[in-house]
Amino acid sequence: MSSTILYRFRSGTTFEALPLPGSAARLFDVKKAIVIAKKLDQAGAMEFDLSVKDATTNEEYTDENMLLPRGTRLVIQRLPAAKGHGFLSRMARHPYGGGGPAQGAPPAAAPNSNFYTIDSRAHGDDD
Repeated sequence: MSSTILYRFRSGTTFEALPLPGSAARLFDVKKAIVIAKKLDQAGAMEFDLSVKDATTNEEYTDENMLLPRGTRLVIQRLPAAKGHGFLSRMARHPYGGGGPAQGAPPAAAPNSNFYTIDSRAHGDDD
């Protein structure tokens, strides 16, 4: 099943689609996909963090292991971060996300699950 999460930056006017395999995606993977899609990870990029809010309720999502269902509309804001504490540093330290007991390791069922990861997007079987 293929679906999308819609996002826009706070200063933007239109939502862009982020295609996802499955029915939900972790917040960390959504942030990582946005960074890659917008090329925010280019050499020399300054440290930043991404603030993610629900577009309808204005609720801020802070737990990067939280699952976001398909069809969610997000408003993204790029915030400054101290060197070594931004999202790019977290991506480098923990390519599969952080905050759980198995930090830095892929979930055991990731290849066969319906949850979105950047690695599953690269292999894309939804075309």
